[in-house]
Amino acid sequence: MTDETNEERRRRRLEKQRLRQEALREKKKKERTPGRDDFARELLHFAITENLNHGREQELNNLIENLITRLVARGFKRSECERVIVEIMDRYEAGWRFQRKIWTKPPGDTEEAD
Repeated sequence: MTDETNEERRRRRLEKQRLRQEALREKKKKERTPGRDDFARELLHFAITENLNHGREQELNNLIENLITRLVARGFKRSECERVIVEIMDRYEAGWRFQRKIWTKPPGDTEEAD
């Protein structure tokens, strides 16, 4: 009988977990199920572009300040949060659109997938 070390059990458990997560991601992709990050990405894009397009700079500034405050409360550095959001805002103002997943449809395509 072979005694399995803690490290061997850990590696086996991690490999099993990795395979389970890989299968779950593939299933979500096949079924075209959006995840939390997909919703967050779309919400961020919508909030920024709608406010910019309608000249609602103060509302956008309030939104950003609330977002930064929440991130800081979660342990992120305020200066880094500010730096990142400025970079994102600069990109959006220049017409940038976040990178969509290759298998998703472009915005405006309302035909539902099978």
